[in-house]
Amino acid sequence: MKKLLIIVGIIFVLIIAAAAILPAVFKDHIKALVDKELEGAVDADIYFDADKFGLSLFSNFPNFTVSLGDFGVIGRDEFADEILFAAQHFEVVVDLGSVIFGSQPNINAIILDNVRANIIVLEDGKANYDITIESEEVPQEEIEPVSDEQPAEFAIGIDSWKISNAEFTYDDRSQKIYTKITGLNHSGSGDFTQDIFDLKTNTIVEDVVLNYEGDQYVSNKSLDIDMTLNMNLPESKYTFKENTVKVNDFAFGFDGNVILGDDYKVDITFNSKENTFKSILSLVPGMFTESFDELETKGTLEFNGAVNGVYSDSLGTLPAFNVNLAIADAEVHYPDLPKSIENIELDMSVDNKDGVVENTAINIKKFHMDLGDNPVDATVVISNLKQYPIDANIKAKIDLADFASSIPMEGLQLKGLFEMNATANGYYDSTKNIIPKIDVFAKLSQGFIKYDEYPIPLNDIHFTSMVKNSTGKLNDTKLNVDDFTVSVDGEKLNANLDAYNLDDPIWDFHVHGGIDLGKIAKILNLEGMTLAGNIKADIDSKGQLSYLEKEQYNKLPTSGTMTVSNFSYVDKEVLPQGFKIQSTNLVFNPSKIDLKEFKGSVGKSDLNLNGFITDYLGFAMMGEDHVLKGNFTFTSSLFDANEWLVEEESAATEETTEESSSEEDAPIEPVEIPRNIDFVLKSSISKVLYDNLTLNNVKGNIIVKDGKLEMKGLGFNTLGGNFTLSGGYDSRDIDHPKFDLDFGIKSLSIPKAYSAFNTIQTAAPIAKLMQGDFSTNFKMSGELLKDMTPDYNTLQGKGLLEVAKAAITGSKVVDGIAQVTSLTGFTSSAANKAESKKLNISDLAMQTEIKEGRVNIKPTDFTMGGYKTQLSGSSGLAGDLDYRMKMSIPAGKAGAAFNDVISKYAGGTNAGSSNIDITLGILGNYDDPKVQLLGTSAKDVAKNAAKDAAKKVIEDEVADKVLDKLDIGGTNKSDSTDTASTKQKVQEETKEVVDKAKDEVKKKLRKLFGN
Repeated sequence: MKKLLIIVGIIFVLIIAAAAILPAVFKDHIKALVDKELEGAVDADIYFDADKFGLSLFSNFPNFTVSLGDFGVIGRDEFADEILFAAQHFEVVVDLGSVIFGSQPNINAIILDNVRANIIVLEDGKANYDITIESEEVPQEEIEPVSDEQPAEFAIGIDSWKISNAEFTYDDRSQKIYTKITGLNHSGSGDFTQDIFDLKTNTIVEDVVLNYEGDQYVSNKSLDIDMTLNMNLPESKYTFKENTVKVNDFAFGFDGNVILGDDYKVDITFNSKENTFKSILSLVPGMFTESFDELETKGTLEFNGAVNGVYSDSLGTLPAFNVNLAIADAEVHYPDLPKSIENIELDMSVDNKDGVVENTAINIKKFHMDLGDNPVDATVVISNLKQYPIDANIKAKIDLADFASSIPMEGLQLKGLFEMNATANGYYDSTKNIIPKIDVFAKLSQGFIKYDEYPIPLNDIHFTSMVKNSTGKLNDTKLNVDDFTVSVDGEKLNANLDAYNLDDPIWDFHVHGGIDLGKIAKILNLEGMTLAGNIKADIDSKGQLSYLEKEQYNKLPTSGTMTVSNFSYVDKEVLPQGFKIQSTNLVFNPSKIDLKEFKGSVGKSDLNLNGFITDYLGFAMMGEDHVLKGNFTFTSSLFDANEWLVEEESAATEETTEESSSEEDAPIEPVEIPRNIDFVLKSSISKVLYDNLTLNNVKGNIIVKDGKLEMKGLGFNTLGGNFTLSGGYDSRDIDHPKFDLDFGIKSLSIPKAYSAFNTIQTAAPIAKLMQGDFSTNFKMSGELLKDMTPDYNTLQGKGLLEVAKAAITGSKVVDGIAQVTSLTGFTSSAANKAESKKLNISDLAMQTEIKEGRVNIKPTDFTMGGYKTQLSGSSGLAGDLDYRMKMSIPAGKAGAAFNDVISKYAGGTNAGSSNIDITLGILGNYDDPKVQLLGTSAKDVAKNAAKDAAKKVIEDEVADKVLDKLDIGGTNKSDSTDTASTKQKVQEETKEVVDKAKDEVKKKLRKLFGN
C-alpha cells in the first residue's frame, strides 16, 4: 500500500509538473503556428502582445485555456489604419477531455473584454470585413471522392460566451446608414452540440445612435434584452420562449417562432410588458433624461402587434403585420412647472393584411390633450400608401404661455395665442396633379419670444394664414399669409404673400421694413456663430412661374431696394476668417438686380464689387433648375488666399491672446463649384497672397459656370517674372476634380521658381542647383487629389523651356560627366578640387512633354561647358533618370591620358586636331546618378591614325622580314636560279607578314576601346 501511494504520488506530481511545464515549452511553437495561419488566412494586419499570449491548464483546470492580450485586426489599402476588431483581452477555454478523447472539441467558454468592432462599407460597396484570402481552387480531378461511410460534418461545441464593455460601429456609406452602439455587455450559453437546445442570452447597451441619409432617427436610447430562444437546428426553427426587450424604460416581449430556409416563415406576436403611460414617454427624444424618474405621470398603455407570413427575397413578398397603441386617462406633470398636460388620449393602429406595403393603413382614431385650458384634437386616417386616401381633422387653440408652463423650456419665454383648424379629405396623386381637398386656417396674435440671456425680445408677432382647395385640383389651391409682422427693439418687419394655382404658381409678395441681425442672432442663440448688421428692404414682386420660364420679364412687375450695412458674420467651423459688408446697395427690377455698391472684406482681404445679377427670380423660385447669372467688376488691394488654406483657431475669439494663439493645417477638400451659377468677374487685384507666393498686379477675367472655374487672360508678376495664365478648375466630378493650365513665364529666376513651386521640385529637382533665368510656354492638365495637390500619375503637359544662360553647381550628374569624360574646361567652383564641378549652359530651347508620369525631352541642341551638346530622354516624377547626351569635343580636350593612348597606338600621330563625338547615358536617380560612356567616334579617329601608322610599319618592315626569311640578297643569293619560284614565295611571305601586322593593330585597338 505504501509503495502504491508513493507511485500514485509520483504520478500526480508528474502530471502537475507536466501541466505547468508543457504549456511553457510549446508556447512559442504554438504562437508561431497561430501567426503563420493568420497571416495566410486574411488580407489584414493582425497584432497581439506577445507577452500577453498565454497557455494554461491551471486557470480553468482541468480545462485548457488559450489567451491573447491587446489583440487587433487592422485593415489595409483603402482601410489602412482602420480598426476592424480589437480586444484588450481574448480568452478561449477548451474542454481538454473532448480534445483528447472526443471526435469534436468542446469550447467551455469564450471571453472578450474591452472590445471595439468597426465595420465600414465604402460608396462602391467594398467592405473592410471582406479580408478572407481565397484559397487556390483544386483541380476537379485531384479532389478525392468522400466515402458515404465517412462523417461529412465537423462541429464545435460552445457552452458559453461573454463580451464586456464593447463598442460597435457600422458605417455603410453606400446606403448612407450609420449606427453606433456603446457600452455593450453580452453573455450567452447553449449546447451547440445538440440538435435541439435553449439558447439563453442577455444583452445590455448603454446607448444606441442611428443615422440615415444624414438625419438622426435614434439617439440616447438604451437597450436591455433578456431572451431564451429554443433552437431546433434540424428544422431551422427558432421559437421565442421567455424574453423581455427594454428600450429605455419601455419593455415588451415576443411569442412565436421563425423558420429559416430559402424563404423565412414568421409567426410572431408582441406586446408591452408594462401598461403605464410613463414607460412610452421614455422613447420621446429628449424626454429620457436624468430627471426622468422625477416625472409625475398617470394613465394606462396598451401596445401589441403581430407579424405573420412569408418573407421571400426572390418573390418580393413580406409578412402581414399590425401594430396597435392605445393611451387612456394619461397626464404628465413636471415637478418644477405650474401646469400639467392632461387628458391625454390616443388610439392608433398600423395594419397590413397581405404583406403588400402599398396596402398599409394608418389610423389615428383619436388624439386629444389639454395644455392648461387649451384643447388639442386630431384624427387622421390614411387607407393605403398607393392612392393615399386621407381623411384628417386637426383643431387646436393654444395659449403659448400655458404651453411654456407645461413643458420645460429653460431660458425661454413664450406668449401669444395660436389657433389652428385644418381638414384634409381626398386622394393624393402627383402624376394627375390631384391633392386632397384642404381647408387650413392658422393665426398667431400677440406673439412674444424672449431668451433670459438677452434682454430684447421678439414681440408683436402676428400673422394670419390660409391654405384652401375645394376641388382637389392642384391649380385650385390658394395660399395667403396676411400681415406677418415681427418687431425687435422698435424695428418692424412686415410681409404679405398671396399665391394660387400651384400648377403654374402666381404670386403677389411684399416685404417692407428693417431688421437688426445682431439682435436676432442673440435671440436665436446661434452657437459657434456671430452675426451682426442692419438690413432694410422695400421690395414688391408679382408674377407667374411660366413667365419666368419664358423669360417674359415685362410681365413680372418687381421693384424695390435693399441696403445692408455693418454686416458681420463669423462661423468657427465654416468661416473662421469672418465676412463683413461695410455697405451695399441693391436695386431690383423684373429682369435683374443692380449692385450699385459693395464694400466688404473676408478675413484680411478687402472686396469691392459692382455689377448686376440676372434671372434671380427664376433662381429663387426654381432653385437648381434655373441658372443665376452675374457680371461684376471686382477690385481689391489685397486678397489673402492663405486664409482658406489654414484654420486659425483663435481668429474669432476675443479671449485668445497672442501668446496662446495657434494655427493648424485644416483638412483641405475639393471645392465644388455650383452648376447653376454663371458669373463673370472682371478682376483687378493689387496683391494676392497664396502659399509662399506674392502675386502683384493680378488682372484678368474669372468665369464661374457649369461647375467650372475658368481664368481668361489672367496676368500677374511674382518672383521677379511676368506670368500669363489661362485655364481652369473642373469640379463636376467632385471625387476626381480636374485642372488645366496654359501659362507663360518670362525671365523668372530658376532658384526662386524651385523654392516656390512644388511641381518644379517634383518634375525638375535639378533646378535646385541652377542659377539663372528661364522663360517658358507650357500647357498642363490632370486630376487633383483630395488635398487639392496634383495627382502626378494623371499629369499631362507639353511646352518650350528656354534658358539663355545658366550655371549648375554641386550637381552629381555634372560630376559624373566630368569623371567619365575627363573633359578639360570643367572648372572647380572652389580651390578644393574635391568639391563638385561648375557647368555653364547657354542657348537652351527645350521641348518637353509630361506623359504617363514622366517628363520627356525631345532632342535638344545647346551649349554646355563650351561644348556643343544634344540631350534627349526622360525622367520620372519619382526622380529616376533615363537620358542620352551627345557631345562634340576636340580630341585634345578629352584629357591627356585619353589622348596619350590614342597617340601610342597611332604611332605618335597627332589626333588632337579631330573632333570626337561621345554619347553618354545618364541613369539612376537625381540623388545617385549613373553616368556611362555608351559610344564615341574616337574609335574612327584612332583607327585612321593607326591605319596610316600601320602602312608605314608594313612598308618599312615587310621587305626586311621577307628577305630575312628568304635570305634574299644574302650569301646564298647567287644560288637562286628559279626567279618565278622566288617571286611566288616572296608574295606568300609578304601576305603573311601583312596579315600579322594588321592583326596586331586590331588587337591593340580592341584593347583600347574595350571590344
